[in-house]
Amino acid sequence: MPKAQKAAKERKNMCGRFYMDDETAREIEKIAEKIDWKRAKTGDVYPSDLALVLKGDSGRMVSQVLKWGYEAKGKGGVIFNARTETVRERPMFRYDYESHRCIIPAKKFYEWKKTQAGQKEKYDFYAHGEVLFLAGIYHKDPDGDRFTILTRGAEGCMEEIHNRMPLILAKEDLKKWLFSTEEAVKLMDRHFEKLLRKRSGGGEYRQLSLFPQQ
Repeated sequence: MPKAQKAAKERKNMCGRFYMDDETAREIEKIAEKIDWKRAKTGDVYPSDLALVLKGDSGRMVSQVLKWGYEAKGKGGVIFNARTETVRERPMFRYDYESHRCIIPAKKFYEWKKTQAGQKEKYDFYAHGEVLFLAGIYHKDPDGDRFTILTRGAEGCMEEIHNRMPLILAKEDLKKWLFSTEEAVKLMDRHFEKLLRKRSGGGEYRQLSLFPQQ
């Protein structure tokens, strides 16, 4: 694959790893019912791993352990991201967007930036002292339900690292995302209030101001 084509492909794919720990799971126990996270992967979570997911059930927010990534039929691998710009239109995603929205809690997620020397620097993205709630959708499958994470165009200093970022929900908007399609559409245009960036292993800290001016 030519270098330019490979670079373009790498920049289209993002949010391919996030971090989950027991402390974060215990925080989820405070806001959701039927917490089932013992089978979920902790530490670094990759596509095809089992992860804790929040979903709606008769007006309640409950948890389930699902596999990360829709099956890419005939292509191998999994589809671990869906774009907010097209999720309501693509046949693979549109029904699940209408009926099967979910939330993926995480302590942080990672992204990499290539330096001028050709090396890759790893960055952590997180909210200080808070859980990140990543918006997603899930698909019912006889072999086990699967989820994918929604992404949007990057803003603020995230643009310095990647051109995409996860759609991150504020805690007060979780039930809106799960139970109201009308509200979910609005939330795809909302910006997460704050996000911190840290170069892995120390170094730079910067805050993303991603909320609309009111």
